[in-house]
Parts: sequence; C-alpha cells; structure tokens
Amino acid sequence: MSMWEINELLKNSIAVINNANLDINLKKNLIWNLENLPEKYQFDAGGFAKTENDSDFCYEAMNPYEFGLLVCIEAEKQSKTHFIYDWSTFLLNYWNEYFSESTKLDDLKKNYLSLLKVRFHNYNFENYKPIHASLTLYKNGNEWFTEEQNQLIKWFCFE
Repeated sequence: MSMWEINELLKNSIAVINNANLDINLKKNLIWNLENLPEKYQFDAGGFAKTENDSDFCYEAMNPYEFGLLVCIEAEKQSKTHFIYDWSTFLLNYWNEYFSESTKLDDLKKNYLSLLKVRFHNYNFENYKPIHASLTLYKNGNEWFTEEQNQLIKWFCFE
C-alpha cells in the first residue's frame, strides 16, 4: 500500500529546503537524504524525480531525526509551522517500526527530539488537521504502538 502522505511530506520538505537560504553543500545533503529516505528505510513512498545525483559530490547520510529537525527549522523561518507538527508525528509514529535501530532513544531525545519538542510546544496545533491519520499525534499513545513508543510520545507531549 502506497504511503502517499509520506511522499507528500517529503516532496513538500524538499520544496522548503530548495527555498531555504542554506550553504549549498548542506542543501544538497538535505535534499539527497529526503529523496533517499523511502529507499533506505523501505517506505512505499517517494514517487518523485530524484534531483540529487551529482556524481562529483560526496553525499553524507544523515539521521532522519537530524534532517527532520533541520527541515522544521527552515520551515519555521518560512512561516510554514505545520511542518513542525508533520515531522514530529512522522518521527514519533514511525519510530519503532522504522527508526528505532538508527540511534539510541536517549540520544534521540537529547540531540534531536528535545529541540523539536521545544519548537512543537511554541505553537498551538489544536485545530490542525493532518493530511492523513498516520500523521496524527496521539498524545496519550496508541494501541498499535509499543509501550516504549507510547512513553516516548507522552514524554514529547507532556513532560
């Protein structure tokens, strides 16, 4: 089943990075990481033309939490704060299934999620309607998530 909502999030994130005032090397790396996320983590998403295929450039793989945070920072500068919600829910809701092996949970909290959490709590998303249920933040957890994942979400939302 195609995950069109992830495809949409990635395409829109690439547009944010394309419009960002960033160092060209960072911009190229961010776009490359966004374009390659579906393949690397085996999402059925990514129905877009890859633009970062420069054979003379040495791309650096980034942690999805790192480039998700960077997308949120740039989106905030462009007054597109809904990306903070979308990326937060994406990274939290898919943590156990796709990203739990990438970095220890304590390191994720310390290095990425705590920074994203501060940004998230700066805005009121009460009336925000996500593009798909899979990108909904279930503040009290979800029956389909592991206990550890539910605790992570509660930490993000309440602590």
